[in-house]
Amino acid sequence: MKSTGFFYVLGISFILFFFWGENQNPKLNEEELFYPLLVNKFYQQNQNKLFWFTASSVSKELRQALITVLDSSISYTLIAQPYHYKELKENIEKIPSDTIPLMKIDRIFTDAAIAGIKDIYGGYKITPWVSYDQVSSKFVNYDNDYLVSCLRDVQSPVELINLAKLLQPQEKEYKIFKQGLKLEKEKADKEKIQKLTISLNYFRWIHHFRLPQCIVVNIASAYLRYYENDSVKLLMKVVLGKPSTPTPRFAAYCDQVILYPYWNVPRNITLNELLPKFKRNPSAIDAMNMQVIDANGKIIDHYKLNWSSFSSKYFPYSVRQSTGCDNALGVIKFNLTSPYSVFLHDTNNKTAFFSGLRYYSHGCIRIEQPIELANYLLQNKLDTAFLQACYRDQKPVPLALDTAVPVFVTYMPTEVYPSGKIMYYKDVYGLLKK
Repeated sequence: MKSTGFFYVLGISFILFFFWGENQNPKLNEEELFYPLLVNKFYQQNQNKLFWFTASSVSKELRQALITVLDSSISYTLIAQPYHYKELKENIEKIPSDTIPLMKIDRIFTDAAIAGIKDIYGGYKITPWVSYDQVSSKFVNYDNDYLVSCLRDVQSPVELINLAKLLQPQEKEYKIFKQGLKLEKEKADKEKIQKLTISLNYFRWIHHFRLPQCIVVNIASAYLRYYENDSVKLLMKVVLGKPSTPTPRFAAYCDQVILYPYWNVPRNITLNELLPKFKRNPSAIDAMNMQVIDANGKIIDHYKLNWSSFSSKYFPYSVRQSTGCDNALGVIKFNLTSPYSVFLHDTNNKTAFFSGLRYYSHGCIRIEQPIELANYLLQNKLDTAFLQACYRDQKPVPLALDTAVPVFVTYMPTEVYPSGKIMYYKDVYGLLKK
């Protein structure tokens, strides 16, 4: 019995110690925080000292400055929500007397600041607008460390307000977007407000990386911009996917330029569009400069195939178009590292660029100035005479880039023209309604 009583007391003591220890921990209820790990990192770098509730005379003004930043950001829709707004407002004047509640509310202020400046710096809720993002993951640790460091270095209300301004793009285009948004909010034009908000968000996301080179394709405008250090070096028309076969939105890398590429025909096009033609007339394969390829990658004599035995449910071959200027990909293809069978490429149909609404493809991106873009990416080492010769049946020539270049395929419903005018585009894929 004595042994049992001893372990009972010991158990009760352990439970009391456990809960007491938890209540002494300022990290209690971390589920209340949006970025608990970043908040922890912030206080580790700040020697676990209070930041918003110090004995300094500017402490209250600093708390008020954070609310000012959040208010301003909400008015321009630069942040997803007013983070911890109720708690912040309640604790401008009211200061907990006990150390533990004081540290807890200090952490909430820090969490609100981190969440706010993350949205201001790099945009928010990009995922619904970008179905695949290979770029952001490479920068996430750097971004987080940079923002925590920036906030930790703030020493006055003015510095906090200036930080929110400096974290935004400084380009003229972005400032015009913000001016346009302010004007449309005064007019209460909901459609234009929505379009400007989306474009501002995209712009912050793309430009916060500060990339030495990048390619931005805007589906909504059917234009491509090639940037070097945030300066536009090339602006060109593109042809994109039909609404029934839309071009996907993604961020990936161009790692290779391929001269005289094969067009490996997507399976759905082979079965639904080409196979019926080939069954009626196998000689159409020659007329279209096509080849039938078996599972081992060998070219098959299509005149020896029993075409009547094939259907959309059974065709054990693939089809590709051989190289040359009549190839659907033209003479240049820009390989992309996305999971989609979508690329930037030249085209044998240059007249498509004359149209105002350039949405004709099965999803790929035909570009107006492929040689100019390839010259930039290959540092002017492109043999243009070799391309202009239009060799037929030339084997593809893959040229690896020294450094892979990020490619952003976006859906920005507004853009700023060089003249400074904001252009509003049609919702060609109906994404804004969703």
